[in-house]
This record gives sequence, structure tokens and C-alpha cells, in this order.
Amino acid sequence: MQTPAQELLLGFPRALREAGLAIDPMRAAQFLTAVTRVSLRNLSDLARAGRITLTSSPVEFPIFDAVFKAWFAQDPSLMIEPEGPEEDVPRPRPKAEPKATPEVLPGDTKGSDAAADDVISKKTFGRQRPEDEGIQAAIRRTALPAHMSRRWRPALRGTQIDLAQTARQARRTFGETMRLSWTARPKRPRKLLLLIDISGSMKAYSEPYLRAAHALVQRGTALEVFCFSTRLTRITATLRHRNPDDALLRLSSLVFDFDGGTRIGEALEAFLNASRHAAMVRGAVTLVLSDGLERGDIAPMVTSIERIARLSHRLVWLTPLASDPRYVPVTRAMAAVLPSIDCLAPATSLVSIQTSLLHLSSLSRSPRGQALRLYSQRRTPP
Repeated sequence: MQTPAQELLLGFPRALREAGLAIDPMRAAQFLTAVTRVSLRNLSDLARAGRITLTSSPVEFPIFDAVFKAWFAQDPSLMIEPEGPEEDVPRPRPKAEPKATPEVLPGDTKGSDAAADDVISKKTFGRQRPEDEGIQAAIRRTALPAHMSRRWRPALRGTQIDLAQTARQARRTFGETMRLSWTARPKRPRKLLLLIDISGSMKAYSEPYLRAAHALVQRGTALEVFCFSTRLTRITATLRHRNPDDALLRLSSLVFDFDGGTRIGEALEAFLNASRHAAMVRGAVTLVLSDGLERGDIAPMVTSIERIARLSHRLVWLTPLASDPRYVPVTRAMAAVLPSIDCLAPATSLVSIQTSLLHLSSLSRSPRGQALRLYSQRRTPP
């Protein structure tokens, strides 16, 4: 029978794998071998051994440290950073001065709630309300955008005669064509991609957004869901759990940056830099659920949104700020990405999200860049 300490050590590589790190069996074996051969005096020694054997670059250190603290440290005051001089381990940087908030022009909402700090926390979700069950069921039944398949299929009524099938049937009637066979290009649902902002400024809306995403995943269509705050996490597999409360409970153990800082540009850049993720955007209807309150340099966010718009069939931006009739997207970040957005709609609850989803099918028949045309008359000069 395994001791509690052995269970913690054996389960730690699995926890890192669930958090998004590429932990293969060889790395897990190297970690366990290092634990048995190295003298471990404290948690700092264990963290150093884990960093060496289970990570491949300093980029993975923040994820490793967050999972390590949640998995091993019972007391928040315990140090998990490796101690002592070591060339391969970067020393902690002094805390930088807080950056200035995004430039806000008249008529827009302030971005003071947006932060750039890393916050490691575990989100607590409430139970599903009875009135939300009907709304989630309506979201699952909502007609989503579709496109014509490239392949021709047999059909009772079509636009093209199936010559081969018609000839085969004519042979049965001694060469007389008694009935024509038809082919058609059936409709197929378009891919959907959801990018959900779970930063601190979106704290009041992250739960309804995730519940709406869960309802869409239950449709069984081609759908991918990612959430981001200070880092990017793919949560599609977690949302496939049938019970929404259980799915969100598992999600709170997987995502460690709920209600954290706002790094939209860095998260979208990380998404596009992974080729398997960028392939999900091609031909898809992309929905970004965020307030767009980026801090600091907006160039990464603008560049990433422009590329996502080029790859997507349509780019839809859902924001809680648009629920105010006086809202005008004139912050530096939103004003810069507005020409790339096809639709800018409000989303504050499950009902408003369902209303926005109802317009997706008609949006596919509209020209690109409608968001800029809609708000061009309402925009105030800087």
C-alpha cells in the first residue's frame, strides 16, 4: 500500500499534464528517480528537482510553480522557489511599478479593473439555477452557421443529375430512363471557436460565459473552447462532462489564473503560435468574449486579432460593456481592433448570449467589418 507521500509524488506529473504541460512517461520516471537519489531537505529542493526533470523551458516555470504550490504546499508561507545560486534558474525579479491603465476616451468604460498581475487562485462556482436550465437547453437548440459541403451526396431533390446512378437504373429497364437520380451538396455546421476572458475585470461574467460554452459543447458539433487571463488554457475536454456543475468544478482545478491579470495580447499570441491551435481558426466562426481592456502595449493584441480575423469565416466580439446604449469602443485597444470585427454585441448573461447566437446565421451572409460601420457614426473624436 502506498503512503500519502508516495501518492503525492506519483500524482504530481499527472497534475502537470492536466495543467497543460507536455509530461511524457520518460519525464515522470526521471522525476521519480531524482526524488529517490537526491537529498531533499525541504520543498525548495523538491521544486528544483521537478523543474529540472519536468520542464523544458523557463516559459513553463509559472505553470509548474502554480501546480506545485497547489499540490504540495499546505502552508502558503512555504517557499517553493529554488534557493541558492544556480545559472539555469532565473532569479526572482524585483516587483515592477504598476503600468498605467489603458487610455480611455470620452464615452467609454474605464479600464481600471484590468490588471497585469499573476493571481493563482481556485475559482468557486455556484450551483446551476433552475431558471438557467431552460436557457441552456435553448442554447443547445440554437441554429448555428452552416456552409455547403464540397462533396456531392445522393439526394431526393438536388441541383445536379447523378449520371452514374441514373444509367445503372436505366439498365434495369432495358435502356429506358424512367427516373432521374440527383445529387446535392448538403449543409454542414461551421466550426466554432470560443475565446473566453476570465481575468479580474470579467469576474462577474466568467461563470455565465462558461455555462454557455458548456451548453454549446454538449451539441456535439465541431467546437473548441479556450480561456485566458495571464495564460491560455484549452478547456474543451473538461466541458464535455454532461453535468454543468461537475464540469465547472473540474475546471476550477485545471485553471489557476481565474480573476487574475489581463494579458489578452500575450494569450492570443500563444494561441496562434501553436500550429494545431491556429488550424482550428481556419473557416471557423470565432467568438471572443471579453471586455477588451488590455493594459500596456496593445500591439500584440491588435496583431493577433487581425490574424484571427483573416483566418476566421467571421469574427464576433461579445462584451458586457456593449449592454450600455451609450457604449462606444474608443479605448486604444478596441478602437484599433474594431475594423477587424464583424459583429460587436452585448453579453452579460445566458439570455443575452443566446440572443447574440441567434444572429450568427444571418451574419454569415453579411459583408465583413460591420462593427466599424455600425459604430462609425457614434464614435467621438479622441
